[in-house]
Amino acid sequence: MPLELHPITSNDTLSWVRIRSVAYYGPTHDLIHSGPVRETSIRSIAEDRKCDLKKPNTWHWKIVDTSLDPSEDDPKDNGGRTIAIAVWSMHNVKRDGSNDSLSIPVEKADDTPGFIPPEVRLDALGSLLDPLRAAQKDIMGKSEQYFMLNVFATHPDHQGRGAGRLLLDWGLNKADKEGLVTYLAATSTARPIYEKRGFKLVRITEWDRVPWGGQGKDLHAQMVRQPRSD
Repeated sequence: MPLELHPITSNDTLSWVRIRSVAYYGPTHDLIHSGPVRETSIRSIAEDRKCDLKKPNTWHWKIVDTSLDPSEDDPKDNGGRTIAIAVWSMHNVKRDGSNDSLSIPVEKADDTPGFIPPEVRLDALGSLLDPLRAAQKDIMGKSEQYFMLNVFATHPDHQGRGAGRLLLDWGLNKADKEGLVTYLAATSTARPIYEKRGFKLVRITEWDRVPWGGQGKDLHAQMVRQPRSD
């Protein structure tokens, strides 16, 4: 089979960042940046992502197409080209021997790098992310353990080939095995994909592009999936 699932390593962070930026590009991206993101910024974000790989209770995965040569961003020994990535995390994890919980802070979720590119409009970014973080806290709470899909992206040139299914299968199978509810925030385009996998809509958060010089609204669907026992 040409598509293979592998963990992301420190040598993969540049392709991770590149795929995510290309897959997420759209009118909202243009509004939260003052101009094109420079190559130096992309590489600085990639360096910052290496720290994310060390976070507890997080899992970083890539899909490699073994029938293709590695891209310029891939490590030479990649065994093919990375075409999709995903990041999963577990929240409200119980402390050993305690009833207390350790929740991975939403403000440190994978949609916000520690390094902020100078091209980012921080006020616009905050107006987009703050309501999403608040919705997650409100819906999922701080006590019950749950699983979350933080990042999910397939390079546009390779969509529809099953890479996303492999990434979702890993996370949903783990959630089912652990008996955990799964949470995510989906775009309007991705929402039907998640509905087919058992996610139910809980809330929709809107971001109005007009005050920031754009048109229309960016819609994010807060969705929850109950674990399956079969």
